[in-house]
Amino acid sequence: MASVPRVTGESSGVTRKILLTVATGGLTFLITNALDQTQATSITLSILIGGIALLTRFLADFEKRLAALEKIEGDSIAEMRHLIDDTFPQISRATELYRMIDTSALGATLVTEFVDNSTRISPDSPQIVQHFVRAKIQETSGLLKQISEGGTITYYGEDREWLLGLTRNATTGIDAISMAAVDHSLWQSEIGQRYLDAQRRAAASGRRVRRIFVLDTAAGADDPDLLRVCAEQARMGIRARLLARPEVPPHQRVQVRDLIVFDDTLAYETTPTLTADPQLAQISETRLVLTTDRVKQCVQLFSDLWEVSFDPKGVT
Repeated sequence: MASVPRVTGESSGVTRKILLTVATGGLTFLITNALDQTQATSITLSILIGGIALLTRFLADFEKRLAALEKIEGDSIAEMRHLIDDTFPQISRATELYRMIDTSALGATLVTEFVDNSTRISPDSPQIVQHFVRAKIQETSGLLKQISEGGTITYYGEDREWLLGLTRNATTGIDAISMAAVDHSLWQSEIGQRYLDAQRRAAASGRRVRRIFVLDTAAGADDPDLLRVCAEQARMGIRARLLARPEVPPHQRVQVRDLIVFDDTLAYETTPTLTADPQLAQISETRLVLTTDRVKQCVQLFSDLWEVSFDPKGVT
């Protein structure tokens, strides 16, 4: 349907040119005839001037079409340049992302699978699902950014995913400093049992698992509940030792805290709430520490405390 007006317009334009040529030739013939020119001259002049008029009109139309074509070409070039300017950075970024995914330590398959699964959340999904997934992706993205930068990541409250995940994925060893007064109920709790099971599996696979129980007083070393915990962990392959706080070297007493070092490269720290009764304390903050200097300090702290600690009575 769109081509009909165009054909009609072109046909009417040609008709006008023909009519103009005929009119110009006819007028020329009348004028030359009125001037007593011979009929041959009148016809020749009529054809010549009519042809010139037709040629002039065609040249004028050609110039207009050429100008229109140049404008279209200019607009097309500008549009193409704009398209290239907008698209090339995206292509470059996409190429760079693909290269980074392909060389990622996590493996291209895992990263690609994550992106693919993320795109499966459709716009028709419930709003709560979309918001929840978006929040989890933002959380994971922030975690990956902080880990890659080697800083400190803070979780407000008691964490379980980091603790269990790191324990299950440790490759060489797990060294823990446990404040006995604070961790009084950990080993009977659900998370404590899962944590112990993950440590048992780590020890069974040949990884080093050590724990120092820090006591408020030397008398705490005779606590039957604590000795039972130490014996249970010893059966799991976990090497447990005791240390009374007064025996901690003076320059390190302020540094003693709940602490786990994984593979000598990452530290997991917890901060308890301040209460008059330590047995009522809860975890107020959890931190993952990847700063090299801070982790080295944690490794050195554990090593020093392990040297001055002692094996619990009756536990081998």
